[in-house]
Amino acid sequence: MAGKETGSGVGPDARKVKRRGGRRDLGALRDRRMQAAEMFAAGRRQVDVAVELEVSQQTASRWHRQWTEGGNEALEGAGRAGRRPRLDDA
Repeated sequence: MAGKETGSGVGPDARKVKRRGGRRDLGALRDRRMQAAEMFAAGRRQVDVAVELEVSQQTASRWHRQWTEGGNEALEGAGRAGRRPRLDDA
């Protein structure tokens, strides 16, 4: 597919590859959600947020809904990452 235009104006080398394993940078994810909240508050459209923050339209839509219903606090924490532990402290 070398040289093939996708119509989006972004070449195939610009795509981000999701890596499995490893740890997520939860602080960076939170910062990105907070940046989206600032953009929504400034009147930016969901599509602009998705493009600028390099997230899917679905993610931008979910963030916008959460922000509309609960403000910045709704985007503060995304909940726990990963499975719940099977072992307790005992």
